[in-house]
Amino acid sequence: MNNNQELTSHTIGIVFIHGAGMDSSIWEAVKKQISNPILLIDFPNRKSEGNQNAHLTFDDYVKSTVAKITNWEHRYFIIVAHSIGACVGLKVAEHFKNELKGFVAIGSNIPKSGQSFASSMPFPQSILLPIILTLLGTKPPKKMIEAELCNDLTPEATSKIVSEFTPEAKELYTTKIRFELPDTKRLYIKLTNDKSIPMELQEKMVQNLKATTIEVIDSGHLPMLSKPTELARVLNEFINQ
Repeated sequence: MNNNQELTSHTIGIVFIHGAGMDSSIWEAVKKQISNPILLIDFPNRKSEGNQNAHLTFDDYVKSTVAKITNWEHRYFIIVAHSIGACVGLKVAEHFKNELKGFVAIGSNIPKSGQSFASSMPFPQSILLPIILTLLGTKPPKKMIEAELCNDLTPEATSKIVSEFTPEAKELYTTKIRFELPDTKRLYIKLTNDKSIPMELQEKMVQNLKATTIEVIDSGHLPMLSKPTELARVLNEFINQ
């Protein structure tokens, strides 16, 4: 990364981290409406046949993301993470305590330090989720993907999400992570029509993040697809704070 970069709101880079099963293409419509330098992160083995991620560890996701940021040309940046991508982002942030200039969580599960994505869910999901992942794997049935992730998307967008959904490692959901987020501005974007992480749980996640700013978008779990202009506006305002 460039260590001599002049720091202004326009030179700060934006690192986008997608959620489980997705890939970086979900950000395309938002990306077009942000003038800052952008780095799109892809988790390993996107759109792969079978379950190539089965044996990955949580740390594999973190190391892959850290390597991409390290090789990027922009020293200072904001992390924008969606859903479970925020869990990875929280650990990635520890590697860039001086470079991180903001953290944005969109419809995200933010565990307390020492918890996992699964254990931070309300009872009984916190108990049942690891069992379900062991028995059924990490790719939900088509109907569940449509109902929980795509409830406000077009048929075309829904079809793309379902057909390209990539199974993740079970460890992504069940690894208990310890982290200390650097002292920087933090935004949580609540999604009022999210069928995956309901508003009551999002309120708890706002507290866990210790968000300095809270915004609300009337959308389902994937506002970068259903409300890209509104999401871009919120992000641009946060970047320029």
